[in-house]
Amino acid sequence: MKKLIFRLTIMLSALILFPFQAVEACTGFIVGKNLTSDGSTLYGRTEDLEPNHNKVFKVHPAKDNQAGEKLIDEANGFEWQLPAHSYKYTSVSDVTPKEGIFDEVGFNEHGVSISATVSAKANKAIQKVDPYVEKGLAESIMTTVVLPHVKTAREGVELIAEIVKKQGAAEGNIVTIADKTGVWYMEILSGHQYVAIKYPDDKYSIFPNTFFLGSVDFNDKENVIASENVEKVARDANSYKEIDGKFHISQSYNPPMAEADRSRAWAGIKALNPDAPVNYDDKYFDLLQSSNKKISVADVMRMQRNRFEGTQFKPLDQMELDGKGIPQRGKVDPVYKYPLGNPNVMELDGKGIPEKGKFDEVYKYPISNPNVMEAHIFQLKDNIPASMGGGTMWLSVGSPRFAPYLPYYGNINNTYAAYQVDTTKYDKDSWYWVASHIYDMAAKHQKLFGNSIQEKWKALEARLIEEQAKLDEQYAAAGGASSEEVTASSMARAEEVFKEMKVLEAEMEEKIKNEQTPPSSSSEPSSSTSESSSTTSSTSSTSQSQSSSSTNETSTSSSSDTEKPKPSETSDTLVDTATGVRLQNADLVKANLKLAVKKTIEENADSYDITLTNPKGEAVSQVSSTVVTVPVKQGATVDSVYAMKDGKQAEKFDFVLNKDQTISFKTTHFSTYKVNYKVVKEAPKQNRRGFLPSTGEKVTFLGLVGIVILGVVIFILAKRSKKNND
Repeated sequence: MKKLIFRLTIMLSALILFPFQAVEACTGFIVGKNLTSDGSTLYGRTEDLEPNHNKVFKVHPAKDNQAGEKLIDEANGFEWQLPAHSYKYTSVSDVTPKEGIFDEVGFNEHGVSISATVSAKANKAIQKVDPYVEKGLAESIMTTVVLPHVKTAREGVELIAEIVKKQGAAEGNIVTIADKTGVWYMEILSGHQYVAIKYPDDKYSIFPNTFFLGSVDFNDKENVIASENVEKVARDANSYKEIDGKFHISQSYNPPMAEADRSRAWAGIKALNPDAPVNYDDKYFDLLQSSNKKISVADVMRMQRNRFEGTQFKPLDQMELDGKGIPQRGKVDPVYKYPLGNPNVMELDGKGIPEKGKFDEVYKYPISNPNVMEAHIFQLKDNIPASMGGGTMWLSVGSPRFAPYLPYYGNINNTYAAYQVDTTKYDKDSWYWVASHIYDMAAKHQKLFGNSIQEKWKALEARLIEEQAKLDEQYAAAGGASSEEVTASSMARAEEVFKEMKVLEAEMEEKIKNEQTPPSSSSEPSSSTSESSSTTSSTSSTSQSQSSSSTNETSTSSSSDTEKPKPSETSDTLVDTATGVRLQNADLVKANLKLAVKKTIEENADSYDITLTNPKGEAVSQVSSTVVTVPVKQGATVDSVYAMKDGKQAEKFDFVLNKDQTISFKTTHFSTYKVNYKVVKEAPKQNRRGFLPSTGEKVTFLGLVGIVILGVVIFILAKRSKKNND
């Protein structure tokens, strides 16, 4: 009953922790197909509980069940009668089934997918009227009940509804289930109350651990499935709320919003749409958000890695590294070394409580936090057959902050061996444990690695996204692909990436060792701490990336753990003398590639059409990770950098501003890049109130009074002088 115990700890901790709140920290999302860049439906979540918690990815074969056979949840004793047949399905599961199976996420053979769950709970008044049922349906068994036993997403919702109605729910949960017809979003609110909606194609949502449903049309039986007494229970509990004259579900069932839920909901909404009209301190956040911006898979990956970049906030787990949160002496368990005595994890475990007055309110709980054990993104497409899952699942086992996403079709019949190692402690052959070890090293040694690890995986993912789009087109045209074919290709890809992870792990260990070893008396230069060999893409083992120096400014992030690469003009660099564009990548030089750049100047932007050709004169587009440096217009401020496709902004790049009036960013492909400058509006004429001394000078009320008195005295003296002269 691991997660049950964890939740009890959370409840107890909440009573004593101030101003921080320990939280169950899964963050779910949905993006309707009308809002995506490629017309796919996107949904998924981060699974957050604790560091060093192994997850395995596996395939469960179809099987026939004996008459009377039951499925039993070891976590709380829930029992459910198995049907005659269980379908094949994939899952990302816990390694301790006696404490709960927690299959969590996967596809079944009929193209039904599920992400279960985002935990939530009703307020105390609701729980008194309709309490959770001790042996009711819980997260720990939900996927195992639903996914092998339904042929459609609606059937999945109806099955959950039936069980909750008859046997009750052990806890509040948010579940998302999808198939070829779309996504269903379901909130299990209390012991026997629930509401599910067919998700609209023109909205997007971010939902951490609180209920978000607003007002729904209970008469729309096609798109709404709800318990009979959901409104009555709220009235009986005296927690019934209306907004705009309509019953509002989340406001009626929720307790006050926890700070950690607020920070993730706000950050996620703004990450996918920076122009979203939401404020951090809004009373609540609507489930259904609108956007004029098209959202891609890469955008969602970036959101699941969000650590308040470009905002006024910083991640809570960064607090101690910044020296801003000092746990009370005697209340810290010495076992907590991750990373550097991570206060967030200690709080969650009740082992380290920061002293009042020694925290900074800028620190908030991020989507990408140390408790993320895996993250997944379903990318569902209309033209991919249901037999293949209707699309792919992008899976990061381990936190995606420092681990890669890989795509998997729904009809694979096996997974790579490293995914299936079920140990509860570090194992060199385990995907999760290697990813976890990389995370530990990168998080603890931020000055040494900067954001180089994440940039490495972003480069890999950019290549995989492009390759996957081509595969989707190929399989759609062919009417699908066999399980054998997609299994073989996914196994080969996983093997390649895991080998890369192992090399990276060893390189990081060596770099840390060298950093901690005092320099010898040898005349040989020591290893540079600003350089990381771990930034190579899957196609290169020699390209280098350098962390930005302390004199560089990043224009895209306020988070202190993100250091950007600083370019240097070396033998690893191609230079276009006409435009000043530089490409830093040893692979380009070794391959004798030729660089050509066409620059176009606009009023508030510069465009660079960058092309590379091989010795045969053939164009080269896909390369290993390359640091691109371009000049910046004198006196201008860079707003954003985009790759252009068909005349439209396609991919946004993080960049750094260098001291030599240039910017740098990383890419793995070459096309036209547009540097947008901030439009400076002419400042309005100020009244005298606006002409005050600059920052650092103090103008007090007494000082202003003194000026007034001095003016009066001068006026009187002048008048007397004039009178005397007269």
